[in-house]
Amino acid sequence: MSALEPDDPRSVGEYRLLGRLGVGGMGRVFLGRSPGGRLVAVKVVHAELVRRPEFRDRFRREVQAARMVSGAFTAPVVDADPDAPLPWLVTSYIAGPSLDRAVAERGPFEPGAVLALAAGLAEALVSIHAANLVHRDLKPSNVLLAEDGPRVIDFGIVRSVDADSVTTTGHMAGSPGFMSPEQVNGDEVGWASDVFCLGAVLAFAATGANPFGGGPTPALLYRVVHNAPDVDAVTDPALRALIGDCLAKDPARRPTPRAILARIGPLGGESTTAAPHAGQWAPAVGPARTDAAPTAVTPAVGPAVTPVRTDAVPTLVAPPPAYPATRVDTARPAPRPPDTRPTAPGERGGGRGRRAFLLSGAGAIAALGVGTGFWLNRSPAPDDVGASPTPSPSPSAATPLPPEPVGRWALDEASGTIARDTAGGHDATATGVAWQPGGAGAAFDGTGSQMVTEGPVLKTGAGRSFTVAAWVRLSAVPGTFATAVSQDSGTASGFYLQYSSEDNGWAFSRPGLRAVGRTAPAAHVWTHLAGVCDGPARRLRLYVNGVEEAVVEDTDPLPATGPFVIGRASYDGQPRDFFPGAIRDVRAFDRALDPAGIRALTGSG
Repeated sequence: MSALEPDDPRSVGEYRLLGRLGVGGMGRVFLGRSPGGRLVAVKVVHAELVRRPEFRDRFRREVQAARMVSGAFTAPVVDADPDAPLPWLVTSYIAGPSLDRAVAERGPFEPGAVLALAAGLAEALVSIHAANLVHRDLKPSNVLLAEDGPRVIDFGIVRSVDADSVTTTGHMAGSPGFMSPEQVNGDEVGWASDVFCLGAVLAFAATGANPFGGGPTPALLYRVVHNAPDVDAVTDPALRALIGDCLAKDPARRPTPRAILARIGPLGGESTTAAPHAGQWAPAVGPARTDAAPTAVTPAVGPAVTPVRTDAVPTLVAPPPAYPATRVDTARPAPRPPDTRPTAPGERGGGRGRRAFLLSGAGAIAALGVGTGFWLNRSPAPDDVGASPTPSPSPSAATPLPPEPVGRWALDEASGTIARDTAGGHDATATGVAWQPGGAGAAFDGTGSQMVTEGPVLKTGAGRSFTVAAWVRLSAVPGTFATAVSQDSGTASGFYLQYSSEDNGWAFSRPGLRAVGRTAPAAHVWTHLAGVCDGPARRLRLYVNGVEEAVVEDTDPLPATGPFVIGRASYDGQPRDFFPGAIRDVRAFDRALDPAGIRALTGSG
């Protein structure tokens, strides 16, 4: 969680906002507190979405659907106002990471933990289907892992079984790799579709990979419809058979959620409850530390912090204030640059204790549906996109800094045509760039703006490892490729850290090869991108906001001996793929950073 920014509201309805949890395609998400002192997660919709005539109806459907579902494994709606000037939604605050984050940070789950996950998700589907609804977007980022079991969240594209489709011609609701064949084909979507998605989620939890592979969206969707899923890496035979049955192409052959529950019981007995496996998905509790301290959640304005209790675990939150009338501030000064100082060891994703973990923002961000699935051909609401986080200071000792970069361009100049490299002396010549005040980076016009060094910064090619990272903010989601960082080779660029218009996603690419992330980009949102080339392993990895979202085999490690470029790439020997928006804090490393090093760059530690 980060502090509230100047343009963030301080209260929404009767809910006092304590800090910012993130930003997504639909809105900003905050940690708040109810008048009675209950911690909640609050989503406030982006102003630009409200101007779209169909959006309020869609948001109203999301609220209505979420309220219709009640169950132990779903996140309840606390309050909402779809008719407010800026619509907002409040849900219970869930302390737990999303499934995709847990797998990225801790690796695939053991079979017993996957069975516990399957039982909880199947029970959630029983509740959803009992309300005559189909979720239609069950995927790892929409599954939160609380200590007492998983929660299914995000009802943004749910629909009634009896209702007409909420999508329009040429659009498809769902997320590539976690869509059923009938969703891909545009056929009737019923409850069995959610079971197919459940099978893909369980395969991901068991193996760390999508059962239909990766790559460009059209190829992935083709495999969902026509190819058998790859579940060979699932070691437990009974679990592999269950996943395979859920992934049957014919909806009639898939088990119902109740049949799944009946089938899981004999496989695991009481071991299929969440408690024995909570350590698999919750951050591990390391050895006791004398310098450990709970994370303090401090409001931007308000009285001193006092200790209270949440779920019998002491945390630090502010006492309840007197609540003014409904107010949502809308002023938007220039965003502040992220504080990239590392957090304390007790706050790191892989080793922090339960007290700090209860106030981690990942669960609440997903609980409010920051992102409502993948909408083919650009729907009104992109998928979840994180904001540039600013960590709260901690009294604990700092984590080790990541390796020193061989190049770092803060892009905080006030004027001139030189972008200073404060690490390696590779100053870049800036052309057509507008310097933004207040550390808001350099603005690129998307047609001719660029920054180019005199020569290469990184050594690339067979066996070479490197990492490139930057904060980026699109002024508009473009209809063409847009490259933030590259380094030229003879006729193309040796690598591209970019937006891929073909995949509607962030990507780390070579010519003809892309590791494409799950997070769909949105305009006016700061996002941290990092591309890691692991030379010896021949792998390209893409991280979005500190989370690994894609990995592909590096089949053509292209040497790039030309200049290092910020704001565009080259192809066929010509400048291409100019970036429309702002870029700041570009870093280049001559090694493959590990996940902890990438998280440190984002400020999440």
